[in-house]
Amino acid sequence: MTYPALAKLRVVDAMHPGLISCSPEAPLRTVARMMATYRVHAILVTAHGAGELPGDRRWGIVSDAALLRAAEQGDLDEQVAGAIADTPVLTIASSDELARAAQQMLEYGASHLVVLERRSESPIGVLSTLDVARALAGFPATHL
Repeated sequence: MTYPALAKLRVVDAMHPGLISCSPEAPLRTVARMMATYRVHAILVTAHGAGELPGDRRWGIVSDAALLRAAEQGDLDEQVAGAIADTPVLTIASSDELARAAQQMLEYGASHLVVLERRSESPIGVLSTLDVARALAGFPATHL
């Protein structure tokens, strides 16, 4: 699949640098407050020990959609981020073509990709479908 409007653009050209994260034990009400305060649609969940996230993953992600599904199930003060975090997290390198990121989002039905620095494989930002839409529209990236 080709995206002429994304030609020559890299993930780093459209992504939001930096991450907003929480621990797996963070109550979902806290996660909701973080989303509202920072005006983001996803929070990275960072595990510091084995068994904190499904499959012993280092990272998970709580999207606004997952938060809404959890709210339907009960009290957000009693549910924690690690219990609803999506794992494994879909990732992409900052140097990858933006068209590849768009294709990955479509293929997996994802609205967010965690952007990794290629050498260290450390998370350095997030790319959302809105970021791709801005690139398609020809708007410059908006960095928080």
